[in-house]
Amino acid sequence: MQQKRIYAFLIDFLIATVPAVLLMDLGIFVWKLGFETMIYPALGLMTVLLIIKDSRKGQSPGKYFMGLTVHSKSGSAISFILRNISLILLPVEVFIFFLLEKRIGDMLFKTDVLSTEQTTIKRSTELFAGIFVILLVLYLSGTNLIALYIRQKQEYILMEAFVIGSKAIQQKTGEIVRMGKIPRYNISKRDGQTNVRIETKVYGKKENADLIIFLTKKEGGEWVVKDYKYAEK
Repeated sequence: MQQKRIYAFLIDFLIATVPAVLLMDLGIFVWKLGFETMIYPALGLMTVLLIIKDSRKGQSPGKYFMGLTVHSKSGSAISFILRNISLILLPVEVFIFFLLEKRIGDMLFKTDVLSTEQTTIKRSTELFAGIFVILLVLYLSGTNLIALYIRQKQEYILMEAFVIGSKAIQQKTGEIVRMGKIPRYNISKRDGQTNVRIETKVYGKKENADLIIFLTKKEGGEWVVKDYKYAEK
């Protein structure tokens, strides 16, 4: 039962993540709002969806696929929603669940999760198909969001200006048409100095090039391009 409940929650969490990520995409790419501005509405939407997930007769999508349902001892349907408010304290909720095999919300609002039926082959097929679609949407949307977040950072803006303004790079690529959409970004800190390695593709009129740019910043200082090289193919 405990394992099935964990699987059910993970399914519900994945489902709640999709509209939250799509809301971020809408806000950033359509409404032109910043990443930091949209992260809080997205988290708020995800939280609301997780709280109301059992409102349909005590059975969330995850519980449906796992053959589980919430039963209210008090007979109140509102307890299906109220029991999930404790998810706001998720780390504490997880600790109590593994310790007592019962959620805080279940103890407070007198609810139980019961096994109603076995998962059928049809439900398993629907589940795997649904998870595949969800993971695909999250991968595509998440990749775009991470790339956008990187491109908004000061070190990336400096790197892009350096590449576009470099005559040596333009001699190889010709006039630069655009930069790669999804850069690779690595950061490390040591002895009060922050170092960043950015890998990106440069599309030029003559040829394309894969570049690795190294930037550094001392504590309290400004970002400086330290060096660059062409990535080996």
